[in-house]
Amino acid sequence: MKKILFFRFSKKGFTLVEALIAMSVLIIGIFSGFVLVTRALYNAAVIQDRLTASFLAQEGVELVRQIRDTNFIKILDNESDNWRDGLEDGNYIVEAKIRDGSSISLVPIEEGREAPNLLYNDDVDQRIYNHSIGEETVFNRKIKISTIPGDQIMVEVIMNWKTRNIEFDLIVEDRLFNWLNLN
Repeated sequence: MKKILFFRFSKKGFTLVEALIAMSVLIIGIFSGFVLVTRALYNAAVIQDRLTASFLAQEGVELVRQIRDTNFIKILDNESDNWRDGLEDGNYIVEAKIRDGSSISLVPIEEGREAPNLLYNDDVDQRIYNHSIGEETVFNRKIKISTIPGDQIMVEVIMNWKTRNIEFDLIVEDRLFNWLNLN
C-alpha cells in the first residue's frame, strides 16, 4: 500500500493571501456602491431639468396658440381682421402677465442677440417662470415663428440650459393653422 500524504492546513486564522482577497472584494463592493449612488444623484438632477425644460417648451407653444385663438375671437367680434396679429416671422420671448389682467405678448429679440434666461418667481401665490421678476434660472427659451405656405405658421420653441456644467438643448416644433379660415 502506498501512503498518501495529506497536507494539513491550520484552521486557526486567515493567511495573508486570503486576507488580501477578502479586503479587495470588500473595497470593490463599497466603491461600486459609491459610484452607483453618485450616478443616481447626477441623473436625478439631469432628469429634473429635462422635465422642466420640456414643460417650458410646451408652455411656449401653448402661449403662441393662445395668441392665435385670441385673434380668432377678436375677428369674430370685429375687433381685428388678421389671425396672425402679433405672430409675424421672427424670434421672440414671451411676456406674460397672467395675474395682472392676463395679457400675453411676444417680444421680438433683436437680431444677433440671445434671449435672456428665464426668471423664476417663487412667491407662494405665483410660482411662475417669466422675464420680469424673480431669481435667474439656467433655462433659456426662444420662440421662432416662420410662415409656411397654406395659411399656417411653424412655431419652434428652442430651450437651452446647463446642468452640472453640461449644456443641453431641446427643440419643440408645432404647426398652427388658420382652421377657422378667417382673415
